[in-house]
Amino acid sequence: MKLPNDKKIKNKYTIAMALAIFAIFVGLSCASAADLDASDIQSNQIQPTDNHVLDMTVKYTAGTGYHWEISPDCHDVTYMFKHTIDDNPGTLGSSGTLHYYFYEQSDDYYVKLDLISPTGEIVKSVDSNMIN
Repeated sequence: MKLPNDKKIKNKYTIAMALAIFAIFVGLSCASAADLDASDIQSNQIQPTDNHVLDMTVKYTAGTGYHWEISPDCHDVTYMFKHTIDDNPGTLGSSGTLHYYFYEQSDDYYVKLDLISPTGEIVKSVDSNMIN
C-alpha cells in the first residue's frame, strides 16, 4: 500500500484552507451588502482647498461591491490622486473615507463622482455644485 507523501498532504491542506478563507470572505461580503442602503454610503462632504485643489470626500464600505468612480461628465479639472482613510484599519469590510483630489484648471470646473452598485447601476452621485 502506497502512502501519500508530505507534499501531497500539504497541497490538499493549502487548497482546503484557501477555500475556507474564500467562503468566509464571500459570506461576510454578502452580509455587509444585505445591510447596505444607498443612503448609508453616506453623506458626502465636498470642500475646496487652497491653490486650486479640490478635495471631494465620500464615505464607503469595503466588501459590499459598491464603489465610487469619477464621472466622464467632469471638465476643466485634472485628477491628481485618491487617498483612503479606513475607520477600522485591518478589519475586513471596514468603512472609511475616500478623498479624491482634483486640480482646478479654470473657474468653470465641474467634478462628479458616481456610486456604482455591484450590478453596474449608478445609485448615487455627488458633484462640485454641492459645495455651496
